[in-house]
Amino acid sequence: MTDFWKEGPHDPIPVEETWREFVRSVGGAVVEDLLPEPRTFQNADFLFQAIPLVAELKEVETEFDRSPAFQTGYIELLERVTREDPSWRPKLFGGHGQYPAWFNNEFVRLFRDPISRILKKANRQIRETKTHFGIAEPTGIVIFVNDGFTQLEPHFIRSLACNILASNYSSIDCFLYVTVNRYVEIIGTDVPRLLWMPSYSDRSPANLVDFVDDLGRKWFQYLETKIGQFTIPPEELPQDNGEARTMLSRSIVLPNERR
Repeated sequence: MTDFWKEGPHDPIPVEETWREFVRSVGGAVVEDLLPEPRTFQNADFLFQAIPLVAELKEVETEFDRSPAFQTGYIELLERVTREDPSWRPKLFGGHGQYPAWFNNEFVRLFRDPISRILKKANRQIRETKTHFGIAEPTGIVIFVNDGFTQLEPHFIRSLACNILASNYSSIDCFLYVTVNRYVEIIGTDVPRLLWMPSYSDRSPANLVDFVDDLGRKWFQYLETKIGQFTIPPEELPQDNGEARTMLSRSIVLPNERR
């Protein structure tokens, strides 16, 4: 039986290839198709001239906690815990395993550098592509496809990215968190979800928000041609700021696999 909470109820599809096909199908352009070789700058992936909008796709398949920097930082956090409470032990070694109140924020902070590096590169690619095409509007998007980074829940990743973008990388006006091959559990439902969660800067114009919402609906329709029909109708779920309509979700339920 498929473990869809880990792998999804469909065979994995190639993210970059699928996105290229999708963008072309909805009237956008793959930037590489428009630029002659050799290219003189690191370009972003997609262009929608009608807005106009530049988007960079970043597929994340890395478990960042395997890096030496993360391991060092995590050990330092545990050393701090034991300094404050010498009797503390993880459950594995017979302790209560409860962390102090400050621990979660510091743990999330360990992922700041790798996410910041992704955003920094995307910002440069978007900026240089907008310059090449003469686009001045605040309409740069990072499409953050998370298919492998599982240590943090989606809302933590999005909050961390938005915190970074609040004071850095001004060519990024929308952080779009998407899952393609990895299904996500949402509080209050026993159905696995694929997510489309955009967050916007204060610079973002209203037509960008409307465009991204509509693009999300088209994306899920397109996915059905690749992975089969969704069995749960599309849902637009409220986000943290109370704005319904900006988080889209689609679902497949397999027989006998409800939780």
